[in-house]
Amino acid sequence: LSEEEYEKYGTQYQYFQRIVRVYETEPDNFPRLMELMQDIQEFGQPPVDIIKELAPELNFDDEGVPIMDAAGMSAMEGMPAMPGMMPPFTGNEQCAIM
Repeated sequence: LSEEEYEKYGTQYQYFQRIVRVYETEPDNFPRLMELMQDIQEFGQPPVDIIKELAPELNFDDEGVPIMDAAGMSAMEGMPAMPGMMPPFTGNEQCAIM
């Protein structure tokens, strides 16, 4: 790894530790959890190898970003939606603008 990548992944790891700590001590503090998740995105995607280990059925584009088409969404099947968030799409929904 380059020094830049090492530092980026180290910062991501620190954010993951914070997310886990908040989740374990204040599981209902969704605003703080969402804030930390948004903050971690500033440092890009975690290493593809780690994501593949956690969700082997996901596919990735050339830049290492998960492809969230209907096939990629199957990795999220069975996962409960976070309160206040929409459930994962199955790919069969119709888009409607009100």
